[in-house]
Amino acid sequence: MTFLFVLSGVGLWAIGVPAALALALLAGLAQFVPLLGPVLAAVPALLIALSEGWQMALWTLLLYVAIQQVESNLITPLVQRQAVSLPPAVTLFAVVAFGLLFGPLGILFATPLAVVATVAVKRLWVRDALGEPADVPGEQ
Repeated sequence: MTFLFVLSGVGLWAIGVPAALALALLAGLAQFVPLLGPVLAAVPALLIALSEGWQMALWTLLLYVAIQQVESNLITPLVQRQAVSLPPAVTLFAVVAFGLLFGPLGILFATPLAVVATVAVKRLWVRDALGEPADVPGEQ
């Protein structure tokens, strides 16, 4: 959320969109709602940029798409790897697999389900069945 706030604010200010700070705050807060939040946050920014002209709206759209791609495909998987020891490749695979199996709802719940599956495998299989030590996220 902070990453989106800062990058959106700097980007919107750099291209000259009015109310850049307010729009950046909205983009950061909207990140709390997975998948749909960033799209909804881009709408007011695009409307304000459109009032300045088509070129400004195009630059704003490109900015939001670029920021969202970096955040979704680079920052989030790296943070999740640190927070819950979930490799980025597992996260991306889970999104694709659950999306194919369950559609949009599967995409929405892919990462939490991947974390639950990882914890279950580490606790039930690695620790209990194999007797090997395993670090489980959330345990001290």
